[in-house]
Amino acid sequence: MYILIRTVHLFSGLVLAAGLFMYGFTGFVISHQDWFPGGKSDKTTHKLSSEVAARMPAELSPEQGKDWQRQLAGELALRGRPGNRSADDGTWIFEYGRPGTNEKLRVRPGSAAVTLTVQSAGFAGIMNRLHHFHGYGGAPRYFLWGLFVDLASLAMIFFPLTGIYLWYQLKKDHRLGWLILGASTAYGAGSVLYMIFGR
Repeated sequence: MYILIRTVHLFSGLVLAAGLFMYGFTGFVISHQDWFPGGKSDKTTHKLSSEVAARMPAELSPEQGKDWQRQLAGELALRGRPGNRSADDGTWIFEYGRPGTNEKLRVRPGSAAVTLTVQSAGFAGIMNRLHHFHGYGGAPRYFLWGLFVDLASLAMIFFPLTGIYLWYQLKKDHRLGWLILGASTAYGAGSVLYMIFGR
């Protein structure tokens, strides 16, 4: 059991090192956006023509919407994690998001005239989006990123638990360890409660 726990601790620490660096660095950029370039987004709007949009039927199911969105992406060279919704005015909005850039295409089915709004940010904006980027939808690269985020999250759980076990096995005098563990736990829990219920 000891060897198994030690192995889990080692490899979770290796995964955690990469995850913590990413979250720590991007979190630092978010906290101090004024220190880094490219924190504000630039928005541009383009009027385009689409043969795919001209062929779209007025009534679409969600699955059909995904298929048309893929066709539009191929025709207009749009990149990013897809998302779509229908608007109250009868148009469809197809979004393609990736860290630093969000492309929003507004389409009226049956009309070749489409509107593309591109919102792009520089370094600080990319780091901000990367910090919050999660999930498995979209292209394989988004799946891989979602897998990395989940592995890092699991490592954050396994690393301290296995560390506590190893500490308890290796040390005979546990008083100082319990004091440090209790203080850090109380500080963390107290901070969360204070943020939620404090005035």
